Amino acid sequence: MENQTANDTIAAAPFSLGVQILLGIILYFMTGFAMCGNMLVIVSVCAFRQLRTITNYFIISLATADLLLTILVLPFNAIFTITGHWPFGFFFCDLYISVDILACTASILNLCVIALDRYWAITSPFTYYQRVTATSSFILIGCVWVVSFLISVLPVLLNLHEDDFLRENNWYDDPSFCVLGVNGIFAVVSSIISFYIPAGVIFFVYFRIFRVARRQARQIASHNNAAQRFQDNRKGKPSMARERKAAKTLGVIMGVFIACWLPFFTVNVIDPFCGRCIPATVFNTFVWLGYINSCANPLIYAQNPSFRNAFKGLLCCHKCRGIKYRSGESSDDNATVIQQRRLANTSQVRTVSSSVMKSQVEYK
Repeated sequence: MENQTANDTIAAAPFSLGVQILLGIILYFMTGFAMCGNMLVIVSVCAFRQLRTITNYFIISLATADLLLTILVLPFNAIFTITGHWPFGFFFCDLYISVDILACTASILNLCVIALDRYWAITSPFTYYQRVTATSSFILIGCVWVVSFLISVLPVLLNLHEDDFLRENNWYDDPSFCVLGVNGIFAVVSSIISFYIPAGVIFFVYFRIFRVARRQARQIASHNNAAQRFQDNRKGKPSMARERKAAKTLGVIMGVFIACWLPFFTVNVIDPFCGRCIPATVFNTFVWLGYINSCANPLIYAQNPSFRNAFKGLLCCHKCRGIKYRSGESSDDNATVIQQRRLANTSQVRTVSSSVMKSQVEYK
């Protein structure tokens, strides 16, 4: 009776045939969209040399984590969510849970690294490429994946995540049941490392980016000479529009990230301490809400002229064969920063700073 109660509290509830069909359409469409979007980002960077910038290395790492999630986690989670039955056995259940935690943690940590990269590029544009080299970027990416591995695969292999109450009720002994049931300590520690610390860093960094961008815009405007004022007055509204666009972009990034992951990591911490009080439907809904972030990431981080041209070249094939990748539309950070270095001691530096602010805050 206790085992039945424990499973009923957290296990996926069975649905009617109509609901199962509807859920199947929604979940597999979402999975296919995320898979195609992240594959397109990876292939674009591999196919077009102009896209191989340091920032895009971080985006490749992000897309890899999201692609890993969509291939090895989402399809199988969809089956279990829809049917309430896990048909793949114990071994694949452990693998599935490990990859789930690994990919989600790596995705969030990559978002954090991308935010830090943009912060360094904007606040220290003249020394950015001296500090953030290809080697240092690969080291950062390596650290992301090592931390993700340590918090996912090792605890599952060593059973460090298991909860005494769930073990007593045979939670881990049912081959038709595969949900990550964790103890309170693991829930708190993993949530802090995987979400709360990265979320705090991302919020602080994007807030600072917006403040720096706004201050640069005001400084540039205040140092314009009299001959430029007439022209600048005409550009006043576009300048304000750019500032609003930058704020909107940062707001979308933070809003999507928080909306997707905060609900899950809230109930994930509460559930072990309230006697498994979170209903299965609520818990599963928040899990899939977090997965939506992997669908949104390609749209948020790869929607710029450079990637759009690459997408057209890859997708249109013969019809768009005449479309050439225009490096002039690229947000290539190398060209921007090199130009800044050359003009560092001239009066043109204010114009270059404006260009950096615009290109970097709008995320290329």
